[in-house]
Amino acid sequence: MLNPPHGYKTLAWLGLIGNILVVPITVLAIVFDRPWQAANIAVGAGGVLPTAVVGIIASVALLQWRRWGQILAIVALAMALTVGLPYGIVRLVLVDQERGLTAVLSALIWATCTGALVFWSRPAIRRYLS
Repeated sequence: MLNPPHGYKTLAWLGLIGNILVVPITVLAIVFDRPWQAANIAVGAGGVLPTAVVGIIASVALLQWRRWGQILAIVALAMALTVGLPYGIVRLVLVDQERGLTAVLSALIWATCTGALVFWSRPAIRRYLS
């Protein structure tokens, strides 16, 4: 059996922990961000929570060395970018307060998701899981 690619277990665990943490963070955003409560409910229920669920399932599958976990991880990360990019851009344009913090957090999330997407798309992962 081959050794797992460098970072495989670490990223799978980080994905699991991160996706689990997204659920309460989404609820907090809905409860405490009053002016954007309706938008946060719509984006949270329609995009963020389904993405987190797919990410949790993908991370568990990757930790159990399931080949389909790679595909699910790619899908979850693509979903995260699909939801996060437009929401972050709209929030940057429309909300004046804490614009710097929003820009930094959005860029950090986008870069992290893109980096993880590149990692899980590598052929070495598929060869390892074969």
